[in-house]
Amino acid sequence: MRKTNYYLLFLLLFMAFPQGCELTDDGTYTAPITLYERIGGTWAMSSLTQVDEVAKVNDLTPVEEALTNKFTFKSFKIALHVDSLFQPTTYEVTGTAPELFATSGYWQLDEPFVHADQTASNILLYSDEARTQLTDKLTVLTIPGTKAVLDFSLTRMDNGSPFVSYVYKLKSAN
Repeated sequence: MRKTNYYLLFLLLFMAFPQGCELTDDGTYTAPITLYERIGGTWAMSSLTQVDEVAKVNDLTPVEEALTNKFTFKSFKIALHVDSLFQPTTYEVTGTAPELFATSGYWQLDEPFVHADQTASNILLYSDEARTQLTDKLTVLTIPGTKAVLDFSLTRMDNGSPFVSYVYKLKSAN
């Protein structure tokens, strides 16, 4: 009986020893991925659609009109620059497309992460480096992920009511 007890004690210690001394490598701290890492870069036009918001509300037709092949929108590119820490810096629009919003300035997102309430993120465009003079707001419709596509809309308002939107569908130009 005593020999069996020693044997069980030895077995128990042998099984517990390797588990007790094993260190778990959790790795080093990595900062969470922000939307700046996904949205920053150069984007080229895939398509542009004009949406008549008044017609949409009143169930009138036509509601949408494709503008991609009109007014040379196909040459539209937007570069959303970020620094080495993925913080937003400047933006610039190139191409011969008509100017629907300012062609250069500074940008940032309203939140660096996806909104917890699942509302759309907004790209805020500014004319000054201090980001005090907001010139336009682009609503992000599709965030780049497994596919390198970025969709956003620019909505024009009159007395707080939207009357026209432009839906930009872009692909990575990098």
